Amino acid sequence: MTESARVTSIDAIVSFESSLRTFQDEASQVLLVIEQQARRALEWLEQDAPVYWRQKIREAYDDVSRARTALQTCRMKKVGNSGPACLEEQQEFRKAQERLRKTEEMLQVVNRCAQRVRREIDEYRGRIMGFRNQLEGGIPRSLAMLGGTVAALESYFEHSVVDASLERGDKEPAPVPLSTLEKR
Repeated sequence: MTESARVTSIDAIVSFESSLRTFQDEASQVLLVIEQQARRALEWLEQDAPVYWRQKIREAYDDVSRARTALQTCRMKKVGNSGPACLEEQQEFRKAQERLRKTEEMLQVVNRCAQRVRREIDEYRGRIMGFRNQLEGGIPRSLAMLGGTVAALESYFEHSVVDASLERGDKEPAPVPLSTLEKR
């Protein structure tokens, strides 16, 4: 059974084809930007942040060492028959130890975050694979089909105009600009 389409404007198909191309270009650009941002974030978490926190750990170790030395020096001092209380030195030593603990904890947090972000990026890539396949394969096939449809409709219309004018007895059909064609 032959089915017929009621095409009222080739321009509408051409406009849709143009809009589909624009969508393909913009969606591809957005996916590229997202991929670049995700890669930069992961690089920061896997490379830059650990370097930063390892440096902070080294600095914290140095602070603990200085505070320990200051505390030991204070305890060696003799004031009469007893030693000094060294409360300030003890307090600084505890603060230095706490800073060291926090910096070591931050390095662990960064490592856990990097693992989680890597998993999330992999999951994201899996989820958008179908969309990416449509952008790279499905839309180009659709655009080719639309281009073929427009060419076939233009050819059909040109032949219809020629056939109609020849049936009326015209020796040659009048040229009709395709941009102004409206179909029944």
